[in-house]
Amino acid sequence: MNTANATMAATSHARLLAVAAAVFDVAPHTLTDESSPDSIPAWDSLNHLNLVMAVESEFALALSADEVMQMGSLALVRSVLREHGVEI
Repeated sequence: MNTANATMAATSHARLLAVAAAVFDVAPHTLTDESSPDSIPAWDSLNHLNLVMAVESEFALALSADEVMQMGSLALVRSVLREHGVEI
């Protein structure tokens, strides 16, 4: 990954953390790739949908039902975003 792509990926990652932090009402620095419903009490079914809508809005994309179901951790959210061409 070149410097420009690394910078874009870091920016996209920060955007994802900011979105997730806002949805789950936590500080962005507390979130990691391992963050999931098991580690974030506010990550319930309703906030999962709120996360999906916020990610779709932030990254200007539409997710399929299968992709929504895959998003069981922030690492998996990043994977789905990569499938949509987001450098993250």
